[in-house]
Amino acid sequence: MNRLSSMALACMLASAFAAPEALCAEKANITLGDMPVLHQEKHHKVSCKRVFRELTESHYRQDLILDGQFYRNYFVDYLKSLDSYKIVFLQRDVDNYLKDARMLKKSVSGCELELPYRIYNDYEKLKYEQLTAAIAMLKENRVDVSSDDEFQYDRSEEPWPATAAERAKLWEKVVKYDLIKLILSGKSREEAAKRLIKRYRSSLNFLSQSKSEDVFSLFENTLAHSYDPHSSYMSPIVSEEFLNDINLSLEGIGATLNSEDDTVTIVDLIPGGPAEKSGQLKPKDKIIGVGPSEKKLTDIVGIRLDEAVRLIRGPKGSTVYLQVQRGEGEASRIFVMSLVRDKIKMADRSASSEVMEVDGRKIGILKVSSFYRGLTDDTRKELGKLKKDGIAALVIDLRGNGGGLVTEATTFTGLFINKGPVVQVRDRGDDLTSAKDDESGREFNGPMVVMIDRLSASASEIFAAAMQDYGRAVVVGGNSFGKGTVQQVIPLAKFYDLYNKDMGQLSYTIAKFYRVNGGSTQLRGVAPDIALPSAYSFMKFGEEDMDNPLPWDSIEADKYTREGALKVLVPELAALHEKRVKDQLDFRLLLEEVDEARKLQDKKTVSLNLDVRMAKKKEDEARELNRLNQKLAEIGQPAIAKVADLPDDVKLPDPWKNEAAAIAADLATATARR
Repeated sequence: MNRLSSMALACMLASAFAAPEALCAEKANITLGDMPVLHQEKHHKVSCKRVFRELTESHYRQDLILDGQFYRNYFVDYLKSLDSYKIVFLQRDVDNYLKDARMLKKSVSGCELELPYRIYNDYEKLKYEQLTAAIAMLKENRVDVSSDDEFQYDRSEEPWPATAAERAKLWEKVVKYDLIKLILSGKSREEAAKRLIKRYRSSLNFLSQSKSEDVFSLFENTLAHSYDPHSSYMSPIVSEEFLNDINLSLEGIGATLNSEDDTVTIVDLIPGGPAEKSGQLKPKDKIIGVGPSEKKLTDIVGIRLDEAVRLIRGPKGSTVYLQVQRGEGEASRIFVMSLVRDKIKMADRSASSEVMEVDGRKIGILKVSSFYRGLTDDTRKELGKLKKDGIAALVIDLRGNGGGLVTEATTFTGLFINKGPVVQVRDRGDDLTSAKDDESGREFNGPMVVMIDRLSASASEIFAAAMQDYGRAVVVGGNSFGKGTVQQVIPLAKFYDLYNKDMGQLSYTIAKFYRVNGGSTQLRGVAPDIALPSAYSFMKFGEEDMDNPLPWDSIEADKYTREGALKVLVPELAALHEKRVKDQLDFRLLLEEVDEARKLQDKKTVSLNLDVRMAKKKEDEARELNRLNQKLAEIGQPAIAKVADLPDDVKLPDPWKNEAAAIAADLATATARR
C-alpha cells in the first residue's frame, strides 16, 4: 500500500541539486514522543462516504454481502496491510480490535474512523519498539548468524504470535534475515550492520512523519480491494502521480512502482522505457538501493514510496544506479545495475518488426509492447515492409504487453480478420455491448503465431483470444495474466465542497470482458495452444494470485464466423516442437531453470545460518555462470570468469522467439499442404 504525505511532497519539491542525504534530513535520536498521534480529519468523513457509496452502488461486483463477517474480514485485511509479516500485533490485540461488531460496521459504512486510527497509532508504537530493539541488537553485536534457525518469509497464512516472547523471537529472525541478505550482497559483517542500522533509523524517521492522509488512504484502499484487486482509492498525491503517468510527462526509468512490505517493488515496465529496454529488470523485483554510482547507494528499504520515487527519477540523460533484490529466501539474489534516465514517449512504444530465416523460409516478427493510440496505423506500415520482404508467416510477440486501449485492440484485430466482433463487454446491469471490426478484408492473410506470457494482460488477452476463436493464429508461450475487467476513475471532490483540500480519486471496476466464444478472459486468461517453459509458471504473478479477484464465468457466444481451422494442426505442430527442442541447448538450460523454480516455489523457509547461505549462494552463482558460458560457447563467444563480466554488446539467444519462428515455419508448411 502507498503511504504518502504532504511532508514527503515538500521533500520532493526541495532542490533537485541537493544530495539525497541533504533532503529531508533524518532527525537524530527519534523518541517514542516523536511518533504522531493521528486522527480523522473533517473532510475524510465526506470522502469516505463517497467511496462507500460509489463502491456499493456502482461497482461491477454486487454479490458482496456486507454482513458482520465482511466487516471482520475487512479489518483483518487492514491489519495485514500494516503488518503483512504478522510480527507487530499479537493475536490478543487483533481479537480485541475485532470484538465490537458494531464498531467495525460503523467505521466502514458510517465513516467514523476512530478504530482504524487507534490501530494505526498502536502500530506506530509497536513498530517503534521493534526498530529501536533491532538497532540495539546490531550495535551490541547480539545478532547470531551461526544458529540453525529457519526464517519463514511468507507468513500470510500464519496466525499472529500469541505472546510477546514469540513476537520478539520472530522479529529477531527478521533482523538476522536482513543482515544475512546484506552480507550476501558483498558487504562485510560490520558494513552490513551499519547499513541495516541506517535502514532501521530511516524507517523510524519516516514513521515519525506519518500523516492522517496515510491512514485514511490505507483504510479506504482496503475497502476498494475488498471488491477486487484493480479498484483503489487514490489520495491527492497519488492522483497527481496517476495523471503524470497518463501524460507521460515525467522523466525516469520507465517503471510503475508500488510499496510492498516497506520495499519499493516493480509492478510493471513501461514499454520503450529504459527499464524495459535494459532487459535486466522484471516485475516483482525489489529496488533496495538508489544512487549516482555503485559506491554511493542510498538504502531505500523502509522509506516512503514517494520519497523513493523522487530518488529514482531524475533529468533525462542522467545515470542512476539501482540495487535490486530478485526473489525471496533461497531464491533471493541481489545485484546492482545502471540505467540512463529518459523521457518516456509514446513513440518509444511503437510496434517494430524484423525478419528471421527458418529452414529457408522468411518469418516476420512483429513486436507489440502496448496497445497505444496509433498502433494500428503503425502496424500497417510494418506489415507493408514485411510483405515486401516476402514473409511466409508472421509471429506477433505480445510478451510483457500489459494492455492499453481497447479501441486499438479492436482495430488491430481487424488487420487479421475479415470482419466481425472482437470482444464483448458486460456491465453491472448485464447490458452487453460488442466491440466490432466493421471493415471487410485483412491486411495480412498468411499463417500466424501469437506469442504471450504471464505478463500479457488486458488488451493483449483480447487480441490473443480473438485470434484463437477465429482460428487465425496458433497461440504459443505461457498462460496470460487473466485481467478481464474494465475500470473507471472518478474524482471525489464536488464543485460545491467547502473544504480547502483535494479529496483524491476512486478507481473501480465497472465491467468485464468476454471472448467472442462467450468465455471470459478474467482470472483464467488465455491458455496457449503450445506451451513453452517459463519460470513465470511458478511465480505468484497473475490475477488468480491477487486478493479478491472477480470470478471466471461465461455468456452466450457472439455471432462470428471462424476464418480458419488451425486447431486440427496443433497436435502436429506440438509434436514437431517437442522433437526440435528435445536436445536444444537453450531449451535444456531453460528447463533446468524452470525445474529449480518449481522446487523453490513451495519452500517458504530459509536458513538463518550465514555459512549455509554463503555456500548456497556460491553454488547458485556457479550454476548460473556455467549456464551462461554454455550459451556463450553456442554463439562462438569466449567464456567469462564471473556473471558481471558479460559484455553489454553480447546478445544472447531468445529461445522463445526462435521457437515461435520455427513453429510459424512449420505452420506455413502445414497450411501450404492443405
